[in-house]
Amino acid sequence: MRALVSAARVGLKEMAGDWRRFSLLIICLAVGTALIAGVSSVSGAITRSVDQNAAQLMGGDLEFTRSDRAANGEELALFEAAGLVASVVETNLGAQSPAGEAFVDLVAAGPGYPLLGGVYTDNQEAMTAPFTALAERDGAFGALVDPVMLDQLGLAVGDVISIGGTDFDVRGTLLGFPDGPVRGFRLGLAALISSDGFATVSDRTSPLPGLGTNFRYKLLLSSSDTEAERDRLADALGDAGWEIRSALDGLGPMLRYYDLFTGFLMIVGLGSLLIGGVSVWSVMSAYIADRAGVIAVLRSLGASRWRVLVHFLVQVLALGLIGVGIGALIGAGVGLLVLPTVGEAIGIPLARQLDLLSLLVAAAVGLLTAFAFSYLPLVQAQMVSPASLFRSKGLSAPRIQWSQFLRSPELLPLVLAIVLFFGLAVILTGNLALVLAFMTACIGAALLLQLGSRLALQGLARLPATGWRPLRQALRAVIGSTRNSAAIVTAVGLAMVILVVVQVLVVNLRNEFLGASVFDAPTLVASDLFPDEVETLESYVGPEHGIALVTATPMLRGQVSAVNGRQAASLSADGPEAAFLLSGEIPMTYRSVLPPASRIVEGVWWGEDYTGAPLVSLHQNLRQSLGLKLGDEIAFDIFGDTVAARIGNFRDYAWQGGIDFLVAFSPGVLDAYPSTILAAVTAEDGREEEVERFLAGEFIDIKFIEIGATLTRITEALSQLSLAATGVGGLAVLNGLLILIGSLAAGRRQREADAVLNKVLGARRSEILVTALIQFLLLSLFAALIAIPAGIATAWLLTQVLLNVAFAVEASTIGLVVLGLVGTTALLGATTLLRVLSIRPALLLREMSSV
Repeated sequence: MRALVSAARVGLKEMAGDWRRFSLLIICLAVGTALIAGVSSVSGAITRSVDQNAAQLMGGDLEFTRSDRAANGEELALFEAAGLVASVVETNLGAQSPAGEAFVDLVAAGPGYPLLGGVYTDNQEAMTAPFTALAERDGAFGALVDPVMLDQLGLAVGDVISIGGTDFDVRGTLLGFPDGPVRGFRLGLAALISSDGFATVSDRTSPLPGLGTNFRYKLLLSSSDTEAERDRLADALGDAGWEIRSALDGLGPMLRYYDLFTGFLMIVGLGSLLIGGVSVWSVMSAYIADRAGVIAVLRSLGASRWRVLVHFLVQVLALGLIGVGIGALIGAGVGLLVLPTVGEAIGIPLARQLDLLSLLVAAAVGLLTAFAFSYLPLVQAQMVSPASLFRSKGLSAPRIQWSQFLRSPELLPLVLAIVLFFGLAVILTGNLALVLAFMTACIGAALLLQLGSRLALQGLARLPATGWRPLRQALRAVIGSTRNSAAIVTAVGLAMVILVVVQVLVVNLRNEFLGASVFDAPTLVASDLFPDEVETLESYVGPEHGIALVTATPMLRGQVSAVNGRQAASLSADGPEAAFLLSGEIPMTYRSVLPPASRIVEGVWWGEDYTGAPLVSLHQNLRQSLGLKLGDEIAFDIFGDTVAARIGNFRDYAWQGGIDFLVAFSPGVLDAYPSTILAAVTAEDGREEEVERFLAGEFIDIKFIEIGATLTRITEALSQLSLAATGVGGLAVLNGLLILIGSLAAGRRQREADAVLNKVLGARRSEILVTALIQFLLLSLFAALIAIPAGIATAWLLTQVLLNVAFAVEASTIGLVVLGLVGTTALLGATTLLRVLSIRPALLLREMSSV
C-alpha cells in the first residue's frame, strides 16, 4: 500500500507543473458531463411531475372524443356509471362586433366542467363553475373571451359579442383553460360559453373549411384501475369512432416536442463525451510520448509495470475528477435554474430539485469515458523499457502488439469499462436502441477512419514525386509517420462525424418544430372565392398594398362512398381524422404541386405535368385509423358522380403553413367539376393591419379570417425549442473545435523536431509553415471524405431510432461546417510550429536531448 501511495504521489507531483496542457481535456469532459447531467435532471423532473399531475392536467382520468356527433343517451349513461362526467365541445366560429370581426376557438362547457382544476379568468364564479356563471341571464348567455379578441373587436367586459350570429354577454376575460396544455395547437382566439349557450348559436359553420368539431367527454373514474376501466368502456361502446385517451395519453402531444428536444440533447451529450474521450486519447498519447524518457528512467531504477500504470492512472483520474466534477456542478446548476422555466412553458409544475441519481450516473459515465480512452496510452506507457534511453528519446511510445493485447488479461479493464459505460448510458437515456445505434455508429466510424486513412496513405506513397518542394515535403511527412497521421485523421474525423450528426439533427428538428414554410405562414384566409375575385386579389400583390403573396387553392365538396369496394356505411372509423372523412360531405382539393408545408410520409408525389390514372393523397393518420395502404381504391360521390382513385401517397402537413385538406386529388380528375377557391394572403412584415383594412374595403362580401396571429404564437412557442437546438448545436461545434486542438497533440514532438532540423538545414520559415499547412490540409480532407457520409448515415440511423421525424440534409450547412473544420485544422496544425520557429535551433536541440 505504501508503494501504491508513493507512486500516486509522484504522479500527481509530476503533473502539477503542467496543468495547461490538460485544459482542453478537462473542458471537453466538463461539457459532455454537464449536458448529460442537465438533460437527465430536467427529463427526470418532467417524468415525475407527469406521473403525479397527469389527471390534473387533462382534467380527468379518461377522455372520450369524436368529431362526427355528440354522445347519445346510452353512451352518456355508460360514462356516468363509471364516474363523474364533464362534456366539452370544441369548434371554430366567427365573432363580430360593430368594430370588426374575429376568428374564434370556441369551447362550450357542460355541467361539471372542469372536473379538476379551474378556468383561468377574472370572473371568480366562472373559475370553478363556468356552466353556472355563463348561464342565461336577462335573455342572454354569457361568454369568457380572450382579452386580445376584446381589443380587436373594441369590446370590454359587460359588452355584447356576436358568436356564430348569436349575441353573448362578455362576463370576463379568458386567460387559459385548466386542460390547456393537452389541447394542442388551436386556430383562433379562445372563447368559453356554456353548452346551453352553444345550443342557441344560429350559425355553426366554420369560417374555414376542413376544421371540424370535437365532442369531448372527460371522466373522473370511481375505480382506481384506469386501464381496466378504459378497456371495459371501450368494449361496452363497441364503436371505433371514439378516440379514448388516458391522462398520460393526453399529455403525449404536449410533450412530443420536448421529448424530441430531450432526445437530441442526449445525443449531443453522448457525442460530446465521445469527442471528449478522443481528446483524452490524443492528449494522453502525446503526453506518454513526451514522457517516454521519464518512464525509461523509472524503469531503469527498478519501477515495475504496475508502478508506471499507477503513476499515470492517478493523473488520468485526477484530470477526470476535475473535468467531470465541473460538468456535474454545471449540470446541477442548469437543472435547478431551468426546471421552473420549462415547467412554466409546458404547463407542468416543476419545483427546484437536485437529482442526485442523474448527477451520479452522469459523473460515472464521464469518468468511465476518461478511463476507457486513456487506457491504451497507459498500456503503451507500461511497454517503455530502459533501453529507450539509448534510442530516439521522447518522440514516441511503443506500439501496442494487438495480437498479444487482445489475448492478454490487460484487455479486461477496457472491456469492463465499455460494458459499464453501455449500461449507464441505457440508464440515462432509457433507450436501449439509441445507445446501441450510437455506439455501433461511432465504433464503425472509428474503424472506417483508421482503415480509410491507412489506405489513403498507401495510395499517396505510390504517387510520383511532385516538383513543388513544400507539397513534396508535406506528402513525405504524412507518409513517413503513418501512425501519427492515422491518429490525427481518426481524431479529426470523429469530431467531424459528431458535428455532421448534430447539424443534420438540428435541421430535422427545426423542420419539425417550425414546419417547412414557417416564414410563409399566411396572414389572412378567405374561402368561397370565384376565379375573377382571385385574379383581382392577385393583381394587388406588391408593395403598393402591402401584400407579399397570394396562394389560391381550388376547393369542392364530396363524400366517401366506398373503400376497396366496401360501402362507407359499413366502415368503422378509429380516430378523429377517419371520423371526419366518413362524416359526410367534406372539403377536398386537387393540386399539381406539393405545398411547402406538407411532407410525404409514404409513397411519392405525382409530377406537375401528371396525366395518368386518378390518384389521391391522404393524411397519414388515415393509414392506421382506416387500415389504408398505398394502392387502395377510394370512391367518392361528387355532384352525383362516382369518382374512384388509387391512393398514391400519404402526407403530413404543418399548421404553420396554413390550411390543408385531408384529401387531395391529382390533376385532371376534378378539374371539370364546379369548385370554389380558398385564398391565403401573406402581408408584408409590419403591414398586417393595413392589408386587413384594405381587403375589407375592396371585398365587401368576402370574409378574410385572420390566422396569422395564431400561427405566429405557435411559431414563437416552437421557435424557442428550435433556437435552443441551434444553440446546443453551436455548443457542439465549439466542443468539436476543442477536440481539433487537442488532436493535434499527436506527433507534435516529432513535427517540432522535423521543423528544427529543416530550419538548421536552411529551410525558410515560410516554407516550413506552408509545408505544415499542406500536411494538415491533406489529413483533414482525408478525414472529411470519410466523416461526411459516416455522419449523414449515423444521423439517419438516430433519426429513425429516436426522433421519428422526416429526414433531410442541408448540403450547404454541412459543407460550411466541414470546410470550416478543415480550414481550422490546417491553420492550427501550422501554428503549432510557431514556437519552435521563433527560438534558436541550438536551444531546442538541447531541450529535445534532455530527459
